[in-house]
Amino acid sequence: MRSEISDSKMRRICREALRRAIPSGEERRETLLFSNNLVKDLKGELRKAGLEAEVRVEGSIAKDTWLAGEKDIDIFILVPKAEGREAFSKVLEVAKKVAGEDYLEAYAEHPYIQANIEGFIVEFVPCFKLKSAKEVVSSVDRTPFHTLYVKRRLNPQTKNEVLLLKRFMRGISAYGAELKVGGFSGYLCEVLVLHYRFFIDLLKASSDWLGGEVIDPEGYYKGREDEVQKIFPEPLIVVDPVDKGRNVASAVRLDRLNEFIAASREFLKSPSLEFFYPEEVKALTVDELTRTMDLKGSTLVFLKTGTVRAVPDVLWGQLYRSQRALTNLVRQHGFTLIRSKVWSDEELSHVFVFELHSDHLPKVETLIGPPLRKRRDCERFLEKHLGSEQVLSGPRVEGDRWVVERRRKYTDIVDLLKDNLKDGGEKTGIASLISQAFLSSIEVWVNHEVVNFYSKTPSFASFLTEYLIGKPRWLH
Repeated sequence: MRSEISDSKMRRICREALRRAIPSGEERRETLLFSNNLVKDLKGELRKAGLEAEVRVEGSIAKDTWLAGEKDIDIFILVPKAEGREAFSKVLEVAKKVAGEDYLEAYAEHPYIQANIEGFIVEFVPCFKLKSAKEVVSSVDRTPFHTLYVKRRLNPQTKNEVLLLKRFMRGISAYGAELKVGGFSGYLCEVLVLHYRFFIDLLKASSDWLGGEVIDPEGYYKGREDEVQKIFPEPLIVVDPVDKGRNVASAVRLDRLNEFIAASREFLKSPSLEFFYPEEVKALTVDELTRTMDLKGSTLVFLKTGTVRAVPDVLWGQLYRSQRALTNLVRQHGFTLIRSKVWSDEELSHVFVFELHSDHLPKVETLIGPPLRKRRDCERFLEKHLGSEQVLSGPRVEGDRWVVERRRKYTDIVDLLKDNLKDGGEKTGIASLISQAFLSSIEVWVNHEVVNFYSKTPSFASFLTEYLIGKPRWLH
């Protein structure tokens, strides 16, 4: 009886989640009209320029699997392969006329444009027009074949299942293959639904995933699953139905995969609409914020910089690379790091957050040298430290090793960060765009010193509140 009640509740929740996920008739008309007009305008401009190219809407709009409220549109410009990559820059120059003034030009495997037009985020992506997926030159060349594969297999029921999965992924913050998220792309969601047929069946299957899962919808490697795991090193392997040499899940980070597995188990055990539509984070008041920080007893250090103009994928790639460099810097100088995160409004402000045991260290550090059996290493250790002004005690033998006590270069985390970033920090490993931002603007706050920025920046306040709570919104 309990199982029947739970199944009934699950079906009811899924129906409500789906009702909210399906775009309204008005939204559909507005989105499709806008997309079609954009294609029409671009085709006209390409003809005027005398360029041979086909213009198509790709992605979830083309497959009718977009979620209510989504404003992302992918416009692909297909040029003959014989024209070569030189044609890409030519068609993008034409696309700029359609994009208007609010656009950014970016480069992945080749250039593309991201524009904000009438509230829609539109990507203009050039690729080659090919007869077969076997001819692909870059990843974007596959996209038209992905669209064709999915459209041929979807029916009204499976479209609904795709919408449920996408909404679930968005609700648990695992939707999107972009670098910021490192989660499940729309195409991956579609392939998973086509493979498992039903959203709930996918959740049941994923609840038992133990790592190294191989999903091969077209059976390219049937009976050779061990071979697949040698080809693809990622934690989840979904062989691309249109290209057996590609893993559709290559962008899924291990933490996102594990969050999906955990959320699947929890939803099946205790279904709730909050998995699809979690409540908005209510930011802590300033008093609650400072009290929570004090109760933790750790030290929170905030490193803020200013404007970086780049498309989100480029920006987040640079932010994450810089975060890794900064965490290495912090650890190399003896500070104990508990956690590290990055927040960005993707334009004007970017904040690196480091949670430490303490922002200060003792003036003296103990440096343990090589074991005595490594004679040459011992000689180098002694050459380096004998007579050094930084050595306060030693070298001496303790057990089977040489040991010295030396004066720390940095005992204050703020001094460490400011000193190493005053020239932009590229020698430390900071990515180029973030390094440029550091040269123009850098602020370091410890604990309560963040309050002013917190009070003036609602999105950061929500981020920091969620960080301090430290629990996913769907977990009850």
